Amino acid sequence: MKKKHKVSLFVTIILLIIVAVTGKIYMDKQSFNDEMLNIVKSKKAKEVYEKTLKNRDPKVFTDEGIIHSYKVDYESVEHNPMGGIMLDLIINNKKSLTIAVILEKGNDTKSLRNAAGGASLELSQLLESGSEELVE
Repeated sequence: MKKKHKVSLFVTIILLIIVAVTGKIYMDKQSFNDEMLNIVKSKKAKEVYEKTLKNRDPKVFTDEGIIHSYKVDYESVEHNPMGGIMLDLIINNKKSLTIAVILEKGNDTKSLRNAAGGASLELSQLLESGSEELVE
């Protein structure tokens, strides 16, 4: 009976360790995701988005421009394995019009910058044509 008791105690301890480690990993990942979302929603990030949009469309947010509005697609936010945070900006509330952004810390580590990214094919065509009507 003692041996059976020791075995069940050992198995219970192992299971508790597995549950604790799994819980810790989950909590760390959740904390990391929350930190990324805080950065994505920050004022500095908003400045980066608007600068990126202005580089694509000099008349952004005006009647003459192609880009009138944007919103962050929070479902697309993920960590870039090379560093930074990847996300998509949805343009004019159309899922087919997006700009991919990779937020990275600047050289001074206090600023953010758009390290890379690009526009969806449909948005690129609209910006090249200068018209809100897509030319096929």
